[in-house]
Amino acid sequence: MLESTLQSIKVAILASTNEQSQQLQSLLEKSGLEVVLVEADGHQFLDRLKDSDAEVLLIDVCESDDAEMEIIDSISEQNSLPILFNDSGPEGVSIASTSEAWGKKLAQKLTQLANRNGTPITKSSAQRPHPMVDKQTIAVHRKANTKPTEPPVKPQWDQETDVDHFADLEELSLELESETKVPPAASKEASPTELNVWVLGASLGGPQAVRQFLASISPDLPVTFILAQHIGASHINLLAEQLNRVTPFNVVPGRNGYKLRHHEVILTPADKQLSLTEDGFIALKPSPPAAVYSPSIDLVMSEVARQFGARAGTIVFSGMGDDGARGCEAIAEHGGVVWAQDVASCVVSSMPDQARKTGTVSFSANPEQLAERLYEFYQSEVKA
Repeated sequence: MLESTLQSIKVAILASTNEQSQQLQSLLEKSGLEVVLVEADGHQFLDRLKDSDAEVLLIDVCESDDAEMEIIDSISEQNSLPILFNDSGPEGVSIASTSEAWGKKLAQKLTQLANRNGTPITKSSAQRPHPMVDKQTIAVHRKANTKPTEPPVKPQWDQETDVDHFADLEELSLELESETKVPPAASKEASPTELNVWVLGASLGGPQAVRQFLASISPDLPVTFILAQHIGASHINLLAEQLNRVTPFNVVPGRNGYKLRHHEVILTPADKQLSLTEDGFIALKPSPPAAVYSPSIDLVMSEVARQFGARAGTIVFSGMGDDGARGCEAIAEHGGVVWAQDVASCVVSSMPDQARKTGTVSFSANPEQLAERLYEFYQSEVKA
């Protein structure tokens, strides 16, 4: 019965190398699936995918490769098919290819994912742990499959130059200073001992989630956000420009000597390590040579925890891998607050899931609900 079901599922595969693509194709075909597209070139994959009749996508790439991550953001943004990310690494597929059991398990997960496409995720199922977050495979719950919510009223942006597409980046001339916003008239500049600083950690799928979150925050929220997003160094200015269009906060790339202020979002440079002085200024250092992620979300969280203690907080958004998990522990150890994006609204829930495994996450929800809860959190402090 299972084999008959598997044969009806059509799969498209994108992998880092031709060898990986072929090994995955062989594994799935031995398990009864029909592979209709195989590519190691992400640009060709996206073009050919439009003409294929694939029902589910299998993507096996390395998150440390900026070019591959840009392509994946485009794929996840431009198509509505369910996606299964394979996080095995370059040697994992080769090792797994000797195991028919692993291949059947992968085929079953793809089949389950394809069969549930278009089926709303119920409230009870959305609260359960992600069914595919083991070390080798990470499944994606498409936001289109969740119960729709009323979108907040916010400015529109040009989809052709949206940061998730990374199109013609070098030709875009950004005038960030003209985007500077005036903070609420009733607010005053907070002293270093009054600053509330929250780290937003994100990777694959993060730009969409963070944009939804920042579009929903209240303009008088007494918080400074530091966004640590896995992204190429050349894309930081574009990300700042795009976020500035949808949020009441002022969004600026982090730079040496910049003073933290409430009602602002500071973007961590991808090629530097961010540190903070006791009086609330940014000091940038060279990135550690052995750093796996750029920027390191763990390092940003640990620095904020060290300087701001109980006035620190963090939210872990969509992403692959486990960057941020140790940082969440640092925030919690210093008395800060740790939240995470829920499984149902993530493009990839690995990073939030790893944060939850630390036992430090006290609240999980979709980006809009996280923004609402943050406002309520500080309103309750004022009343107290």
